[in-house]
Amino acid sequence: MKGYLVLENGEIFEGERFGANLDTTCEVVFNTGMAGYIETFTDPSYFGQGIVMTYPLIGNYGIIHEDEESTRVWASAVFIHELANNESNFRTDTDLDSFLKSNKVPGLKNVNTRRLTRILRDSGTMKGKLVSDISNLDEILEEIKKYRIINSVEIVTRKQVVSYGLGRAKQIALIDYGAKDNIVNSLLKRGVSVAVYPATTDISIILANRPNGILLSNGPRRS
Repeated sequence: MKGYLVLENGEIFEGERFGANLDTTCEVVFNTGMAGYIETFTDPSYFGQGIVMTYPLIGNYGIIHEDEESTRVWASAVFIHELANNESNFRTDTDLDSFLKSNKVPGLKNVNTRRLTRILRDSGTMKGKLVSDISNLDEILEEIKKYRIINSVEIVTRKQVVSYGLGRAKQIALIDYGAKDNIVNSLLKRGVSVAVYPATTDISIILANRPNGILLSNGPRRS
């Protein structure tokens, strides 16, 4: 099925749909990684954004759940040049198309990602909408114009305190503004315990537990 990415400047990119068959409005950004698409799509920092992958072939090693940075895909959409037909990795759990479908995230393949990336590079991040029908282009552009990323941190942050590596001598308090699992894993490798706090936690509660250090995570863009 054909699909279209309409940018706020009126540019239209045609491709073929994969993943979830949904229309979505998002902030369009690009990622230049040659690998690591699993980690990218599940990174809470990409909440509300559609990701253009500049590497031409995506999905070639499938989806490995162990490599995910969170429990779901946070990207709003995925735009790629070519989707691999076969996954070649002994750790593969599923394919990218099925993974996006199960997470209700749409994708567009066979896109001229080189041209799209150059536009984003030269003009800056743009809003856009992934659709199957562009006959109502004026309405689509009006929807794009009104789009805003709101309540991003409140949505991606953990909803309760979660502790890892209990019993270790030193503890780090990690305030979750959209923290990737790799931040926790990297701290655990250094022999400390980690208490992950929701972004809304009052600092007095954190200090009352007398952590040896406090780390503020990165996270998604806030309007």
